[in-house]
Amino acid sequence: MNNTGDYKTMELNFQRTIPASPAEVYDAWLDTQNPGNPWYQSDRVDFKPSPGGLYHFMRIKDDGKEMPHYGRFVELDRPHRIQLAWMSLFTRGLESVVTVTFEARGQDTLVKLKHENLPDDSYGHGHKHWEVLLEKLAGRFSANRH
Repeated sequence: MNNTGDYKTMELNFQRTIPASPAEVYDAWLDTQNPGNPWYQSDRVDFKPSPGGLYHFMRIKDDGKEMPHYGRFVELDRPHRIQLAWMSLFTRGLESVVTVTFEARGQDTLVKLKHENLPDDSYGHGHKHWEVLLEKLAGRFSANRH
């Protein structure tokens, strides 16, 4: 773990096997209309997936509280890897890094997601929600395979 400014930082790691090819899963992860990625069902989205391209999306909670997320695309290597600089209220102003890799496993894809430089507190640990998104992404393809 690192120490950045006043916050001790950590990283979270997740993986999930998805019943689709790496190219299909990569494309779905960048499709704002696809369940299983962070921008799906956002209230506002400005999204330009290109190296150095910026993104911003806003979620508005039931109580009206706005939850902005923003950053830039660091790397887009279809169908192998996506890397994002990621900031939100839940990173406490730290620029964190999300790296998603897509590895062929027969007819399936092993998706690995690493989120680095998160504050080691309840805000940072809230990013365990990535597990839910990977589950939704897998569900999208599982339904197509049956």
